[in-house]
Amino acid sequence: MSTATTHRPLPRPRLPRTRDEVFAATTVVLAAVALVLTTTEHYDVGAVASLAAVLLGGSSQLVSETRFERWESVCATVLAAVLLAVCLANGSGIFTTTAVLEA
Repeated sequence: MSTATTHRPLPRPRLPRTRDEVFAATTVVLAAVALVLTTTEHYDVGAVASLAAVLLGGSSQLVSETRFERWESVCATVLAAVLLAVCLANGSGIFTTTAVLEA
């Protein structure tokens, strides 16, 4: 009995081409930036990056066409929302009225 298998080549990575691919990829990049900023204790900038990722991820959900793009943007949006909560809990003052008055 022959047990030969045919191996298909792995798909090559490519740049995003459509609007929904760009939104999903940008959401992932913003969530990764927010993760780095939060772990290095830059909570103010991390909160802004997280908020931008959450807003962009929500709009990415509205225009996504494929299941992969939806999974990609959902995971990045959830990560960004958790990071936004962490930034706000650890003293990010950008969303308080005292920060506006001090500036």
